[in-house]
Amino acid sequence: MRKLIDIPDEILKPLKILAVKKDKDLKNYIQDFLVHHVRKGK
Repeated sequence: MRKLIDIPDEILKPLKILAVKKDKDLKNYIQDFLVHHVRKGK
C-alpha cells in the first residue's frame, strides 16, 4: 500500500544519513524501520 507522509526538513537529512549507513535508499530504510518497530511492539 502506498502512503504519502510529510517529514520535517530538519529530520530528513539525519534520516538520509542513517539510510546510507545501512546501505539502503531512504524509502526502504523508513519502510524497514517501521515494519521492525511494529513487529517488535507486538
